[in-house]
Amino acid sequence: MSKKFIRVVLLLIFISLSAGCSKPDSAHYRYKMALVMKAASNPFFARMEEGARQAADSFKVNLLIAAITRETDINQQVSLIENMIVQGVQAILIAPADSKAIVNALKKAQDAGIRLINIDNRIDAATAAAVGLKIDCYVGVDNEAGGKMAGDYLVKLMSKKGKAAMLEGIRGVDNAEARKRGFLKALEGTQIELAASQSANWAQDQGLDVFANILQANPDISGLFCANDMMALGAIQAIDQAGKSGKIFVTSYDNLQAARQAIAARRLHATIEQHPERMGFGGVEVAKNLLAGRQIDPEMMIELELVTEKNIR
Repeated sequence: MSKKFIRVVLLLIFISLSAGCSKPDSAHYRYKMALVMKAASNPFFARMEEGARQAADSFKVNLLIAAITRETDINQQVSLIENMIVQGVQAILIAPADSKAIVNALKKAQDAGIRLINIDNRIDAATAAAVGLKIDCYVGVDNEAGGKMAGDYLVKLMSKKGKAAMLEGIRGVDNAEARKRGFLKALEGTQIELAASQSANWAQDQGLDVFANILQANPDISGLFCANDMMALGAIQAIDQAGKSGKIFVTSYDNLQAARQAIAARRLHATIEQHPERMGFGGVEVAKNLLAGRQIDPEMMIELELVTEKNIR
């Protein structure tokens, strides 16, 4: 065997070993996970997706993104989860449209060996326990505290007296119920009467229609809490159409860009920032650590912030 032939063979072996050590493609896609969100029509989830994508780039994760059309499309979200199971993801980050209805689909994912990170809206603990579903980590906020924060500010604006109304999220859903509880706590010990409380299902068009009807029945309302900005944006349209601009204080939740613009225009008076981009980033980071065999905390709580005319950015 010639020395030249031996040198060629050794060079080929070196190249092969070097490529095996670097593995650029496999390193980039070491983990495969999915982010399954609520309505793509809500800018809140665009911010969550942005944070998740930043984390995926930072941690070299193959991240699949999926979202339902409207926040009431529970069956569509079930189908998205089932599709992610088929695609062989190792972890699912789920922002559930419904705290209970999504549990059986997540149990299928768990049975397939997929790790589960719950983002934003908590899975119902009792429903999960009944089928043996274990969520690895919750990444989100204290929604009851946020509802009370928005409620306290509304109470202050109303000087603790008068008639108020509330536009709730989807009834039975954890974050909607928590924000409702927080707002009702804020009313305790005041002279404010809750004249009406109805669901507008997180939607701007329903916020407009529902609050227009509430105003017709209760023309002397002077305060309104909306459990998200989308409903609030609809409600302030109803206020304008009723000729009551500047006569009703409105607080809400989510700190969307359109809400900040409404605060600057003094049509909305406060909203709650819960940093969905941090939820998205944190969810990917937690899932990556979990898949790497690292110990994780059962919760990652994101800090809330009251946004008013004084601190809008």
